[in-house]
Amino acid sequence: MDIDNIIVTAAEMKEIEKKAADKGLSYYQMMENAGTAASDFIKSKEKIKDKSVLVFCGKGNNGGDGYVVARKLRQDGGDVKLVMVDGEPKTPEAIRNKMICEELAIPILRVNDLTVQIVDKAFIIVDGIYGTGFSGVLRKEAHDATKLINDSPARIYSLDIPSGVNGDSGSADPDAVEAYYTIVFHRYKPAHKMASAQKYCGNLVLADIGIDSVQGV
Repeated sequence: MDIDNIIVTAAEMKEIEKKAADKGLSYYQMMENAGTAASDFIKSKEKIKDKSVLVFCGKGNNGGDGYVVARKLRQDGGDVKLVMVDGEPKTPEAIRNKMICEELAIPILRVNDLTVQIVDKAFIIVDGIYGTGFSGVLRKEAHDATKLINDSPARIYSLDIPSGVNGDSGSADPDAVEAYYTIVFHRYKPAHKMASAQKYCGNLVLADIGIDSVQGV
């Protein structure tokens, strides 16, 4: 099966995840697998040790993936700081992963804590604010975050889709994150293959998060 040519919508991806969970792959493990795959890819491209890394996390599962990435990059010697966008995490998996980051004493900032100096110092930025279900326009705090991200000289890695891009339609807020790489989880979504979203997605890489193994693919 040529998975590079398979495209699933956000709703289809939710159903795929539910079926995987029903077969024993927990949502927590999927998040762990996604964050691990993303951090492994980033480490394959960048020298992390002692480098400044900012990980922007929204309150949903995309942010939860970001908390895993932050932990993994910290464990490999990165000077990691977390930036919470839109408040505290809301899903059980994301809440648990934020708590682990707190136990590791990874600094957690809010968008209004950021200075130009902090952002400009970043060697790598990881975007985990919004996932494929985003629609409409960015809220003020998220908009402020994406402006800071895009204005930074750092390499930007987006998790699953750049924040501010709708995964199904490809429509984007004008200030959606413009990624260097988008690390796509399990399968490409429609926006990844649309010319209109290419300036935001940058380079694409597909990451295995363990679903195929439980589905016998």
